[in-house]
Amino acid sequence: MGLFFKTERRSLSSRSESMMDLITNADGSVTVNFDGEKALEQSDVFTGIKILAGDIAASKFKFVDDENTNPQKLALLNSKPNSSMTPYTFKFATIAQMLLSGNSFAIIHDDWLEFAKPSQVVVYEDLDTGLMRYEYTNKAGTSYKVDSSEMLHFKFVTVNGKTGISPLDALKTELSMLDNGNKMLSSFFKKGIQAGGVLKLKKGSLNNSSKKQIKKDFEEVNSGASNANSVIVLDETQEFNQFEINTDILKMIQNNVYSTKQIAKALGIPLSRFGMELVNSKDDAANDLYISSTLRMLSQMITDEIFAKMEIKVELDFSTLTRQDTASRLSKLMDDGNGGDGALLVNEVRRYYGFSDIPEGNVIYTKTTARGGVNNGNGNSEPSGSSIRGEPND
Repeated sequence: MGLFFKTERRSLSSRSESMMDLITNADGSVTVNFDGEKALEQSDVFTGIKILAGDIAASKFKFVDDENTNPQKLALLNSKPNSSMTPYTFKFATIAQMLLSGNSFAIIHDDWLEFAKPSQVVVYEDLDTGLMRYEYTNKAGTSYKVDSSEMLHFKFVTVNGKTGISPLDALKTELSMLDNGNKMLSSFFKKGIQAGGVLKLKKGSLNNSSKKQIKKDFEEVNSGASNANSVIVLDETQEFNQFEINTDILKMIQNNVYSTKQIAKALGIPLSRFGMELVNSKDDAANDLYISSTLRMLSQMITDEIFAKMEIKVELDFSTLTRQDTASRLSKLMDDGNGGDGALLVNEVRRYYGFSDIPEGNVIYTKTTARGGVNNGNGNSEPSGSSIRGEPND
């Protein structure tokens, strides 16, 4: 019956502890199933986890309103969660574990938060009361029960409301393709980018033992990365015909690109963050969607759990991320040829060029204001006694 009997428990760590399983399919093929921290050995997964966990870790919590506030509890989230972790590392580790295993945990103490890996926590439900219970095993091996009200339990995606599902569950095929493709490419490049071929001996007959020895000697001299594109020396009794490059190699390279796109899609991260160029889309629009959808969704899940367990109403402040985006847009507006005309404030243009703000600078910048006019707020400009540089007009 699984998780939901009073005396039964299901450890959420079973998947993350296994690290990597080999799944035998019905057709006899083997699929590599990456789980938990093992998945970080794949560069695209590592990049995706680093981006998502890093963006959230770099964002501060702030109170939503004047109700349900507690500065001491907010300080646990923003200043000092515990004596061994900074706020950034605490949030980064918590989000990274949630993405890798679907669940992450933190035990709420009076004046600190204790980070708990999924492998240290067992979750079960009391059927009589319907309450969730947790059993935590510390590094010393001591286990004790933790009440639901004292455990922050973050779930990436949940279909039962009690345990989470990792995005890696949707990427088993793609990660297996990447693993198999990388092994094939590695083997290919180790051979010095040689596509193989046929070595023909024009005279004499050879037994199998002699053929193996000649093959070994030939590969020892001509294979390997150090011999890539080098000259092959043959005598008059030998002839070597090289195969064309195996098209399967090219397919593997294409599959790697496809898998990267699927990983980015599952995590909700723009392809540009993976170093790939966008087609028919702009970076700004993709980043706006990333903040408004992916990060907002994760933020809502995190802050709802904090409100339920810590009784403070907070939200994540993504202004540091949007400011970076604003700076990028400012540069584009200034460099596109119009110099920000009609789109930026006077003081924004001044800051771009390294000048200080002026009292009259919080108006739309136009060619008129640049000559000393003042925008009256409705798009029309009137003469003024100072120029955009803050110096008197002649």
